Amino acid sequence: MGLFETWVLWLFVLPAVFIHADTLADGIHAECLDNRVQFTIQGSWSDEGSLGVYAVNDTQTVLLTPYLAAHCGYTQKFDPWGNTIVSASQQSCFTQNKGDQEFTVAMQFKLYEFPSFSEKVYDVSKSCPLKMMSREILCEANFMEVSVRNAIPEKATALKQWPVVVSNLQLWKIILFTPEEKTFDEEDLLRMGYNLHSSPTRLVMRSPYNMAENYMQKVADVDMIVFKSLVLYRDLWMMTIVESSAACPINGAAVVGQLISWHVPWHITPLVSSGVEIFEVHLGVNGRRLSPAEMASRNYTMTFTESHIVVEIPIGAPDGYYKSHVQTECYHISYTIEHMIEILWKEGLDNTTYKVLFPITTPLTPWMPQMIDNTQAKLKMFDVLLGYYLPDVQLWNITFGSELLSVSEVIHKGFILQEHSFPNGTRAFSLQVSFFDPNVQKNLQTDVTTYTLSLIFEFVIMPERRSFLHSVVLEASLRDIVLPKVGGKCEQERFRIYVEYDSASHSNLKITLGERELTDGILQQYTHHQNDSHLTFDIPLMSPDVIFESVQLAGIIGRLDVKIQDSLNDWKFKDFSLTCPFFEPLLECFSNGTMTVVLPKLESVPDLNPRELSLRDPACKPFYSDDHVAYFHFALSDCGTSRKFVGDTIKYENEVTLKRDEPLQKIYESLAQHQKEYRIMVSCIYTANATRSAVFQSVSPSNAPNVDVGMGELTVQLRLSQDMVYRLFYHDEDYPVLKFLNQPLYFEVGMAHSRDSRMAVILENCWATLHEERNSNPRWDLIVDGCANPKDPEQTTIRRVMPDDRVHFPDHFKRFEVKTFAFPDDRSFDGDQDATLARRVFVHCDVAICHIEGAADGHCFKPCTAPLIPSAGDSKRVRRRSDYTEDEPQHVSIGPILLM
Repeated sequence: MGLFETWVLWLFVLPAVFIHADTLADGIHAECLDNRVQFTIQGSWSDEGSLGVYAVNDTQTVLLTPYLAAHCGYTQKFDPWGNTIVSASQQSCFTQNKGDQEFTVAMQFKLYEFPSFSEKVYDVSKSCPLKMMSREILCEANFMEVSVRNAIPEKATALKQWPVVVSNLQLWKIILFTPEEKTFDEEDLLRMGYNLHSSPTRLVMRSPYNMAENYMQKVADVDMIVFKSLVLYRDLWMMTIVESSAACPINGAAVVGQLISWHVPWHITPLVSSGVEIFEVHLGVNGRRLSPAEMASRNYTMTFTESHIVVEIPIGAPDGYYKSHVQTECYHISYTIEHMIEILWKEGLDNTTYKVLFPITTPLTPWMPQMIDNTQAKLKMFDVLLGYYLPDVQLWNITFGSELLSVSEVIHKGFILQEHSFPNGTRAFSLQVSFFDPNVQKNLQTDVTTYTLSLIFEFVIMPERRSFLHSVVLEASLRDIVLPKVGGKCEQERFRIYVEYDSASHSNLKITLGERELTDGILQQYTHHQNDSHLTFDIPLMSPDVIFESVQLAGIIGRLDVKIQDSLNDWKFKDFSLTCPFFEPLLECFSNGTMTVVLPKLESVPDLNPRELSLRDPACKPFYSDDHVAYFHFALSDCGTSRKFVGDTIKYENEVTLKRDEPLQKIYESLAQHQKEYRIMVSCIYTANATRSAVFQSVSPSNAPNVDVGMGELTVQLRLSQDMVYRLFYHDEDYPVLKFLNQPLYFEVGMAHSRDSRMAVILENCWATLHEERNSNPRWDLIVDGCANPKDPEQTTIRRVMPDDRVHFPDHFKRFEVKTFAFPDDRSFDGDQDATLARRVFVHCDVAICHIEGAADGHCFKPCTAPLIPSAGDSKRVRRRSDYTEDEPQHVSIGPILLM
């Protein structure tokens, strides 16, 4: 079995499962691993932006750079799934130490989101108990650390033993063996990049691997970096020496067949003497110890020779992971697993824990992608599968011949591109391309066509963004004779026509659109694309080649007739017709008192000349016209437009007719005695605040146009003025508006866009509520039947409207002033809980539109002269709504207004 095939069997590796881990925040986990604390940030964060990692203590928050990490006892790494893993020694620079028994590591993670450039900050911490031995040695990936129980007596104890000589022991100097002996003071040592700090019972020293004062020593044929030091404390009469040394292996691993073999010396001679007693050895991965049962289930073995501990782990074991690489522009893979050996020994009365975390990565191995050609020529579609890649590989773009397309562009162009995931953790990509794509090359030989497609796939390895290419050439032969075919589809405001043909005979084809042959000159007027196998062109809706069948409620029904002939052989193929509905409004009614009408020439009226159409006023000709369409744009007060009231609506009506000069008219009548006068009614119907419908009504023969509906608006607004002169008004985005309780409020109701001087606004009832719903309680009446509330007439004042540069028709507006809101006693609120707390006020009005000329009895301008408190005999004081010709009034509301 080859190497590639063996590794495929192991590609079921999944991210490590976090045992006894705390979830500190969304996507952040933390766990205690003996003398280390490990934080894991889920890879989904990398999809949102950039991650910053900071070390934290009571006084500082510092960005964790590679230098600071090695100096202070942190490591940071990434796995193929994008997870960020940050580990910290429990005795790091920023750890909070409680009596050398409980340690708290705090971190801060900042997520910088793109493209908004916003920032999310997560502060997390993890507290872990730790019972330490006399000496703790830790070999991490980027530093080595030793923690030693110091021999310095506490001052109180020392005073009892040496009451005369003891005052205060202080750190004097540090001796480093390189292996020559060199002496440094504490400041020099820290400046060099080492870390030294102490607690009441411990001395901790830490060294990055690349320090010049460290030296290399071979121990049982394994190279080890050694950091050896003595720390001297002294007083006037006394000196204490603390030995602090560490030694860490930098090799000893090898790949033997499908096994990773790792040799670790039994006796670390730079640290121990020959009389050491080893009483425990543990194997682990990713910083966690493994039980014998777990080792057996994973096929891990640990054996002992006279000089080494030998660990063997199969390549592809589930505690490791595969990683993609690019080398010499080709795709390679490697396998990585982080071993851990923990040795406990006793020397004299002192116990030592020696822990080595040793990531091992196999040499890069070429992995040739596999290409599976699933093309079936009879389907005229290339179908290729390219794989198999690790999960950290993404498809970036594809080059089709000379055209480079990103993945999104490939999909947008209609190619079928799919990603496939497999149970063993790999992925593959499939692509389908039609034989008729412009990038497909064709070679014709008699009746056999050979199709060739050249593809270049570009892949990117994440998160490094290293790219590599894979080229594919697909070829298929098909014995075919292609007969011309025509098809099409409806698109917005156009017809899209496809013509497919044999490349050898397409020069003989004759294409006719409607009644015109599609010459090169006509084709250049349209958007088109043509090659040896097909022609695609777009015909706009208003092209002279389009035939209009009818006008319906939703728009126009258009048809394009296409004929194909072989001019050389005089072959006639099946004709093609494409009928499309176009949802284009033919009539529009506008709130400024104008109407537009579009009348295309219909197939049912073949002799119609749109230029001869006019409105009731013969002088009102089309604003624009040609042989195919007439376009009218006119004011509702011009061109003979009539108007009438129907219920609560206002109907404006005109008609489009065909008028000819008298001699021509007689000629037409003699030729077409059976035809009646051509006449189309057009109407706009308005209500008080919105156009309900706009109607075309044709009274011409049954084969004439029939257009039904257009839309427009006649709006009524309620607005709050910023002052008493009604010049500046509050807008929707200004609400809620803050006002003082006794401050006057100035309101205006009006038709801002109407130009009809024969209309007037009737303000019937206005009231205020605490809630946005107009029918909610409690309610305070402001205007009743068009007059100030008779129960409190001093509260509301009807203000006169005068014409100015904004108000052209004063009858189109009503204004009133509310001097104050006098809130009743809380008991009148019927238990409304908001009444004692809220001062949010909403104002509502019932508004109607009055026809001045039709109001002979003057009800559009009724006076308000009735007594303040009406009696039973005053029912005729104010004209009721039953006297009006309008239907139910329109309703307008405004708010909230906050009253202080």
